[in-house]
Amino acid sequence: MALRRPEGLRLLSNGFKFLPMDGTQQTAIHQALVSVQLAVTTMTFPSCDQEDLIEAIDRVEEQLHANHPNLALMCRFLNSIARSLRAQPEARDACLLIEDAIGKAGMPSTWQSGI
Repeated sequence: MALRRPEGLRLLSNGFKFLPMDGTQQTAIHQALVSVQLAVTTMTFPSCDQEDLIEAIDRVEEQLHANHPNLALMCRFLNSIARSLRAQPEARDACLLIEDAIGKAGMPSTWQSGI
């Protein structure tokens, strides 16, 4: 017999459950992405890396506006964006905004692993 999970929860392989987000959490993520985009477009960063980060930002934004956002995918992209920027001193504030947004949304933060 399969275990039933409450509607809206997704269980990851590490056992983490994503709960549905509210408007405040979505706004925090959006604001973090705006900051990241501004940082990325003003940094001395290779253009191919800029394009990859902008594409990741767009993927998160798509999920923010979806009827049933894939929270695990958003979490993966947000952590990936922050991980890509963590070595850039001029992107520190953007990384901290991502960290705050991830926390507000109840997502696991993994981007600082290995520092």
